[in-house]
Amino acid sequence: MAVKKQARVASKNKPATIPADDSDTENVDKIRDILFGNQLRDFNNRFAQLEKRLNSDIELLRKEMMQQVDSLQGYIESEIESLGSRLQSEEATRIQQLDELDDALKKNSRQLDKRISDTGKALDKQASSLNEKLLKQGQDLQQQLGDQIQQTRQLLDDYQQHLAATKLDRTLLAELLNGVAAQLNQDE
Repeated sequence: MAVKKQARVASKNKPATIPADDSDTENVDKIRDILFGNQLRDFNNRFAQLEKRLNSDIELLRKEMMQQVDSLQGYIESEIESLGSRLQSEEATRIQQLDELDDALKKNSRQLDKRISDTGKALDKQASSLNEKLLKQGQDLQQQLGDQIQQTRQLLDDYQQHLAATKLDRTLLAELLNGVAAQLNQDE
């Protein structure tokens, strides 16, 4: 900043003239070098040191940034790998659970089919047994009915014979009474 002030002061003190030739320009450069040379060199040295320090700081920042990026990349890769392995583990667990569920469903289906088959067989057996019982009862009833029909026929035959005998007895009795009456009529 001090250099700028000195340059401003020097430019205010100078009259605004255009150099006439190159030798005047060289003279002005020499004068400038004599007046501002040390300060300009100090400024250049400071600027070079500042530039060097900035370059080294930038390089350090770049290295730190690269280390952080590498570290972050390593962390992300490890997390992705961890998530991938957890996902594979979860997928394997799910597949195993689905297989177990499938096996359980197949087992339950087989058990249900067996129960249905056993129930069907039991129902067929009961129906067959019931049919046999009904057939036997029907035959028994038919036999009983046949026996009762036979008994009724026998009773009817007996009653018919009894009636026939009774009728015969009446006829005989009537003949006998007619005979007695005729004899009584003759006896009279």
